[in-house]
Amino acid sequence: MLGTLCACNNASSDPAAPPPERDLAADEGPNGAMTYYGKKIEVDCGDVAIPPRPDGRPVDDLRGLRLGVALETAIRFAQCPKGDEADSVMLEGDGPTLRRDQAGLKIRNFVRIATGTHKPRWGATDVLNFDPRTKLETVDAQWSLYADGMPGQEKVYALWLIQPFAQGEQPTIASQVAALEGKYGKPSLTGDRGEMFWLYGPDGKPLPEFDREKLRQCSNGIAIYGTQMNWRPDCGLTIVAQVDVAYDNPQLAQSVQVAMIDAAAYYDYEVNRFPAERDALRAGQAGQAGANKGAEL
Repeated sequence: MLGTLCACNNASSDPAAPPPERDLAADEGPNGAMTYYGKKIEVDCGDVAIPPRPDGRPVDDLRGLRLGVALETAIRFAQCPKGDEADSVMLEGDGPTLRRDQAGLKIRNFVRIATGTHKPRWGATDVLNFDPRTKLETVDAQWSLYADGMPGQEKVYALWLIQPFAQGEQPTIASQVAALEGKYGKPSLTGDRGEMFWLYGPDGKPLPEFDREKLRQCSNGIAIYGTQMNWRPDCGLTIVAQVDVAYDNPQLAQSVQVAMIDAAAYYDYEVNRFPAERDALRAGQAGQAGANKGAEL
């Protein structure tokens, strides 16, 4: 569950641009990457460079996917586990929304991708259940990606991963807890429902064990269930994991969920950088529109 996977990328000349979509041919069944509404996504899987973690910084990846990468790179990573295109379903939107003045900019903020095995036929869309997992016969994983930035320049600021286990293939809870601790270290805090938290300050150093109030505050940075986020300048990387107990055996794991956010990094972008980038982009667009109008005269 926690091992590093090979990544993939769109081979388009514009790596930030979404790949093309098309209708399935009359004799073509569901295959590879598809949208939630039954469109085939033309994905070209290939190597992509995920920036290495700087020396001395905490472990900040999920299966090798790190915060701060381009949204389209993260999407390709999820659609192409082990470097090959997997059967997957992607739903864009239907995630966290911000109440802010975007000046009409079309920013891609949220993408959810489930991988597994397609059903033999594509069913009608259930408008009441926007869960990509329901479109698959079997589910290997589901990613949720939250991004922000100017259009075409969005970067990932928060990640969620759900790893379900099939009946008869469920590992022990102890093995999954050991795997999480082996990767992220000893948890900073344990929640009332068994959640494991790894909490850091903006400087990348673990929050001190004695500062219980700060640990509590920063543990609210991201919800393991759902997609709720909170960001603040005095909390850094926040990782939370939950091992869900199997319904018929309390010793086995039904699924593992992991989520992460760098609260200070996103606070800095949203509060200090986004307004300036938005205004600069809109001013440039207005200037270009004025120049074009003048040329017509």
